[in-house]
Amino acid sequence: MDDIISDAAALGKKIAEHPKMTQFVAAVKAVQDDAEANGLLKEYREFSQQIESKSRAGKPIEVEEKHQLADLESKVAKNDKIKAMIRGEADYLDLMRKINDAIDAAAAQAHQ
Repeated sequence: MDDIISDAAALGKKIAEHPKMTQFVAAVKAVQDDAEANGLLKEYREFSQQIESKSRAGKPIEVEEKHQLADLESKVAKNDKIKAMIRGEADYLDLMRKINDAIDAAAAQAHQ
């Protein structure tokens, strides 16, 4: 089992050095370092969670709240740093999915 853990650690290092990972980390840092982008993203996440909680509780979402959410979504969509972070996250998740698929395929092939 130690060899599997060692291989996993080596894979983790390769993932950390992969351009998709480094670009994602850089994009996250860019958002964190930008007060406007960071504040906007935080406001959007908090408001979205409030709306989701109301919806789950069966409470009506007011028209004003829908407009406010749409306004925040528009602002988030127009922010270049947030867009880069979202793109980077999607690319990173795609990389991780491909890695997981490769591991699953290799494990399944070993048992055929």
